[in-house]
Amino acid sequence: MLRLTRTLHRKTLLSTLLAAVTWASLAHLALAADPVPPRPMPHAPAGGTLTIAYMRETSSPDGFQALGTFDRMYFFTGNDTLVAIGKDGRYDPTESPAYAYDVLDEGKRYRFHLRQGVQFQGGLGEMTAGDVAWSLNRIHQPDTGSRWSSVFRALDRAEAVDRYTVDVFLKEPDANLVIRMFDRGSIVHSRKHWEEIGGAVQHKIHPIATGPYQLQDWKVGVDQKWVKHPQYWRGAPMADQVIVKIITENRTRLAGLQTGEVQIAWLQAEQVEEARKDPNIKVWAFTGVGWDGWAMMPGLAPLDDLRLRRALVKAVDRNALNKSIYLNTLGASDGHTFPSTSAFGIDAKDLWQGEPLKFDPPAAKKLVQEVARDKKLKMPVELHGSCEQRPDRQLFCEFLQAAWEEIGVKFTFKVVSNAAERLAVNEQCQTHITQTGSGVVGPHDMESILLSTGTTNVSARVCSDKGHKFSPADAKVQADMDRLLNEATQQTDVAKAIDIYKQVQRLALEQVWLYVPVLLRINYIGCHIPTTGGCDTNPMRGDGFIRVGDFWRK
Repeated sequence: MLRLTRTLHRKTLLSTLLAAVTWASLAHLALAADPVPPRPMPHAPAGGTLTIAYMRETSSPDGFQALGTFDRMYFFTGNDTLVAIGKDGRYDPTESPAYAYDVLDEGKRYRFHLRQGVQFQGGLGEMTAGDVAWSLNRIHQPDTGSRWSSVFRALDRAEAVDRYTVDVFLKEPDANLVIRMFDRGSIVHSRKHWEEIGGAVQHKIHPIATGPYQLQDWKVGVDQKWVKHPQYWRGAPMADQVIVKIITENRTRLAGLQTGEVQIAWLQAEQVEEARKDPNIKVWAFTGVGWDGWAMMPGLAPLDDLRLRRALVKAVDRNALNKSIYLNTLGASDGHTFPSTSAFGIDAKDLWQGEPLKFDPPAAKKLVQEVARDKKLKMPVELHGSCEQRPDRQLFCEFLQAAWEEIGVKFTFKVVSNAAERLAVNEQCQTHITQTGSGVVGPHDMESILLSTGTTNVSARVCSDKGHKFSPADAKVQADMDRLLNEATQQTDVAKAIDIYKQVQRLALEQVWLYVPVLLRINYIGCHIPTTGGCDTNPMRGDGFIRVGDFWRK
C-alpha cells in the first residue's frame, strides 16, 4: 500500500516517486499519513462583491455538466473537486476534500480518505463517503449529463467503506487517475439535493456542492450571482458575493477592468498590451496549457482523404494568423500539443517546415484538385463548419475561409454560443470543421479527442453510427491511436509513458488526425490592483486557470 498526500501532476512527473517504481512494488510500500489540516483562506473575510468578467455564454454552474476548457473560470466558484490541483500543478491535500489516498491491489483500487466536517451549501449537512461514491458513479450514467465516461474509462465503480473512506475500483490500472480528478469529473454534489429536485436537468441550474460560494441566480447570457457559503470547510469566504458577468465584447470587458467595475477578467489578444500599460491592472500569463486551431472529422467525406486534410494545413500561414488575429500573443510551434522544449513535446520541424505541412498554397491547391478529380467532386470543394461567437474565433474562421478559397475550397460556417452548443452541432454529423482549442495540461488530456471513445472525437464516438465510416487507412490510424493511448495510461514508468505519448503526437500530426494545433496557447488574466486582493503573485493554478476563491475585495 502507498498512501500519497502529495503527488505531482503528470506535467512534472519526471521527479515523482512513481517514476522509479511499478504497481507491484507500490503494493509493498506504506507511508504514514495523518489527516492534513486545510489551508486557511489567504485573507480574512473582507466582504463586498467580487466581479469576474467572462467572455462567452456560460455552460452550467454545477461544474459536472459544464462543457468547455474555459468554463473552469467560473464553475469552481461553487464546486470542489475530490482532489485539488495546486498552483504548482500538483495534488494539494490542504485544498482537497480527500486529504490522502492509498494505492492498492497493484493499482486497481484507490482508497480516498475524506476530511471530516466538509459541509454542503444550503444547510444540507456533511459530505460523506456516500455522497462521494455516488458523485463518482455518475460518470458512467448518461442521464446525469456526464461527458466524462471516456475520460474515466478504467473506472469500474466507487464504494463507501465507512463514513469518511471511499474505494475506487478500476477495470485496469490507470496511472493518471488522480490527475483526471483535478477536473470536473470528481466534483462532489449532494445526492439528497440532486434527487429532491429531480436529477440532472434541474441540478444544472440549481446546483448544491461544497465550494466557497453558493449559486443564487443564473441569468443565461447575462450573469451568475453567487453568495458566500458560511460553513465552507476552509473557513469563511473572503467576499460576501461573487458575480460572474458575461461580457463578450473585448473592449467593453477591458473597460470594466480599467474602471474597477470588474476585478478579474479573461484577456484576449487585443486587450493584453493595452492592459499592460495601465498601472491599475496586473496582467498574468500562463504558457503551454494547450493549443488553438481547428478540428476536423476524417470520417466525413471528403475529409476521409489525407491529401485534403494536409492541403487545408498547407494553405494557412500560421505566423500571419498569429500576428493578425492574436497579435503575437500565442506561441509558434514546431511540435504538437506541447512546446518542443517540454518533457512531452516533440520536435516536428520536418513536418511543419517540410513537404507534409509547410505553408505552400500552390501545393495545397494541387492536392485539392487531385482529390476533386479522384473523387469526382465539383470545384470548389465545399466544407461546412462551426465557430464560437467570440471575436477572435470568428476572425479565425474568416481567416480560414479566405485562405481556403485560394486553394479551391468553399468554407461556410455556423456561429454558436459556446463549447457545449458547438459539440451539439458537430454531433449532427454534418460539420467538417470546427474552430477550437483545448487545454492540454497533462498528456492524457489528448485522449478526449484522439481516443475513439473520447468526448470530442465525434467521428468515431457518434458519427460512425450514422453512416460515416473511416477509410481503411484512417481506421488503422484510429486503432493505432487507441492502442498507444491505452498503453500510455497504464504505464507507470514515466520515461516509457513519455515515449508513448510522443509517438501519439507524431502519428496524429503525420496523419493530420482530428485536430490541427496550429498555435500554442498562452492564457492571460488581468486583476484590478486597487480593488482586488490575490493578484500580487500569479494566481493561476497548474492547469493555467484561476480559482475565484483565491481573490477578495480590498
